[in-house]
Amino acid sequence: MDNLTDTAKSIPDPYQQPIERDLSNFIYESIDASSFININSWKQFFEEIPVDQYIKDGYRYKSIAWFRIKHCMAPAIKEIDERITAVNKLSDISEVESKNYLSTAEPTWKSAETGYWCWNLPQYAMQQSIAYNPVHGDMRREYPRISEHITNSADFHKLLVHYATFFGWSDAILLAQFQRVDCYTNRAGMPAVEGFHQDGNRHVGMLVVNRDNITDDSGVSQYVMDDNGKKTEELIFNSVIPRGQLIYWNDKRVWHYGTEITVANADVNGGRGTRDIIILSAKTPPANMPMGPVAIK
Repeated sequence: MDNLTDTAKSIPDPYQQPIERDLSNFIYESIDASSFININSWKQFFEEIPVDQYIKDGYRYKSIAWFRIKHCMAPAIKEIDERITAVNKLSDISEVESKNYLSTAEPTWKSAETGYWCWNLPQYAMQQSIAYNPVHGDMRREYPRISEHITNSADFHKLLVHYATFFGWSDAILLAQFQRVDCYTNRAGMPAVEGFHQDGNRHVGMLVVNRDNITDDSGVSQYVMDDNGKKTEELIFNSVIPRGQLIYWNDKRVWHYGTEITVANADVNGGRGTRDIIILSAKTPPANMPMGPVAIK
């Protein structure tokens, strides 16, 4: 089991094809993100994220963006090109435009230091299986795009590249979610309405950008082990992840949950508390490559 550490993985040789991390013994690892990015400027953008229309109590806010990230020395994965083409066709994206997102097209940006290339994909909707999300499963959910001021920033590129290098992908589709949960003196906020759950991916990451005016025991991250697709009671992680901390976990072996958040000081911020996070998830064939989502019109 990989325990909590504060060391970032070394940067790979950009001229060698990456080797995918062996997940057979990997559970989770935590990294101080301030060692390679500056998240201070991102806090203001969470103020602009709209309310998540799929949470009736109104305590969650969400924006998302989709990317394809591929190493320049690795061959393209055929299934990814085929899936992007199929989803774009369903979304009435023209064949000419659709080709801009394939491995043969010029990337949106390149990391010369690591050899990773990235394509900003269309604004697809989210859709999870009900097997993983009993609250919103099998439901098409549309969210606005994350601000281009963030997705075009060098620090955001470093975050995506760090995620890719940590797991050693050759080619993958990546979803980034900017999510705020708030609370008031008369209402708690729920980071995980699904309860303990898995996301249906192999690789998941979470970066805590800010914790403002919430109690020290609010928003505790809890992980329990999986047993052949079933949640166990074996609690392996039970801690508050502090601001600036990035944690990766093996979604196949862990069920995760976040406890509710409550206000620390009723006289601050009008009695409001907030917790801002970035969730990163990746789909790499042959596992976990669903047909959806369909792009927002």
